[in-house]
Amino acid sequence: MKILVLLGSPRKKDSYNVCKMIESKMRKKGSVTFEYIHLSTLNIRECKGCNLCLQKGEEYCSIKDDITELRDKMIKADGIIFASPVYACHITSTFKKVIDRLAYLFHRPKLIGKPALNIITTGGGARKVTGKYLKMTACGWGCNLVGTISIISPMFFEDNNMYSSKYYNKINKYTDKLVEEFYNKINNYELPKPSFYDIYMFNGLRSKTYMSEVDYSYWENKGWLNSNYYYKTKINIFKKTFGKILSYMIKKAFNKMQNNGTTRQG
Repeated sequence: MKILVLLGSPRKKDSYNVCKMIESKMRKKGSVTFEYIHLSTLNIRECKGCNLCLQKGEEYCSIKDDITELRDKMIKADGIIFASPVYACHITSTFKKVIDRLAYLFHRPKLIGKPALNIITTGGGARKVTGKYLKMTACGWGCNLVGTISIISPMFFEDNNMYSSKYYNKINKYTDKLVEEFYNKINNYELPKPSFYDIYMFNGLRSKTYMSEVDYSYWENKGWLNSNYYYKTKINIFKKTFGKILSYMIKKAFNKMQNNGTTRQG
C-alpha cells in the first residue's frame, strides 16, 4: 500500500507532523509506504495561461518541468494526502501553482475513485474556505475524498491553555476515525456510491465537453457523456433526478450561449 503525500508547506512543521501522525497510525494497521513530496522543492513553474492543455491536451504544454512526473505519481499511488497550512486565508502559493498546472484534471479527471485525505493546519482562521477549495480539487480530479482533518495548530501542538487537552483528544479521535476509513478504502478497494456533491461535480465537469473537442473525445472514450456517473453504481432516485435536472440545466445554458455565438473550440 503506497500513500503519496503532497505537502504545500515550505517547512517540515505542523501539516508535516500531522501527516507523520497519520503514517504512524496506519503502520499499526498493516504494511504501508509513505512518500512525502515537498512541493516547494520541485521544479514546477507557473502556468502561462495559454490554454493549450485545455483545448488541445496536456502534452501540448510548452513548460517542461516536474509536473508530469508528479501527476504520474498520483495516478500510481494507492491513496493520496493533500496537506497545506493556511496562508492568507487559502492554501499556499506553492500548492496553488501545482493545481493551476494540473487544471486539465478538472476537465479530464484521471484519479477516479482514488481514496484521498485533506489536511489543513492554521493559526486560527480560514479553515472552512481552505477546506472547501481542497475538497473541490480532490473531487474535481475524481478522488474518493474520505474527509478533511482541519487543525488549529496552537491548540493542538502547544499545551499552553486550558483547552489544549480537550481539543487534542477531540482531533485525535476524529483522526483515528478517518485513518481507519482511509486504510479500509485502500485495502478493500471498492468504488464508492457518489454523494450529491459528487454528482454535482460530475455534471459540472461534463459541461467542459461543450467547449473543448479534446474534452469531448476524452469523455466519449470513457463512456461518460450520457452516464449518471463515472462508473456503474447504484444511485438512488433522488440523486439520479438531481443529476438529470442539473445536466438539463447545463445543456440548456450552453444552447443559449451557442445561440449567442459561443461554440466549442478545437
